[in-house]
Amino acid sequence: MKSWRKRMTFGLAAVAAVVAIPLTAGSASAASWHDIAGGPEMYPDMAACQADIPEAKKHYQDATCVDNNGRISLWALY
Repeated sequence: MKSWRKRMTFGLAAVAAVVAIPLTAGSASAASWHDIAGGPEMYPDMAACQADIPEAKKHYQDATCVDNNGRISLWALY
């Protein structure tokens, strides 16, 4: 039979994990993608957009180019 001290320690660790997991997952899911630049005047082709990705990654968590019916846009993850 386990001692009460070990049971209490295990119980407190389990409670701490139950509280910590949703808190850490919630902060990660708070990020969202936003259209920060685009259009035929700015990005005539996908290569022009992709050339701006390294600069965008300096200011945002991530960046990608999206082609939506011929309109190429730069999207960033806040």
